[in-house]
Amino acid sequence: MPASFLFALAAATAAVPAADLPALEKDPTAMSPSEIRAFNAGRSAKDPDFIRCRRNEETGSLVRKTFICHTVSQWAEQEQQGNQTGRDVYDEFVSKAGRTSS
Repeated sequence: MPASFLFALAAATAAVPAADLPALEKDPTAMSPSEIRAFNAGRSAKDPDFIRCRRNEETGSLVRKTFICHTVSQWAEQEQQGNQTGRDVYDEFVSKAGRTSS
């Protein structure tokens, strides 16, 4: 393959600059899969506004699954908040036990 073809192909598939992409106007949990695909088109997977969906299996069901969609930044915020809650609970437990953390 000629190098010029590969260069043109790489340029055509490059991500669109963030300034040219539309802002998130709707809550990702209320968007349909086709709306999410259209919104994510041209975005890098590391873009804070990129919408990522996760499938959760419901307890007690072999079939039922729920899809939860949030932006990358929302997922990161939830993870950080969950970690902080875990640390707070642990610290409270340790302080009630009268021990110091090791």
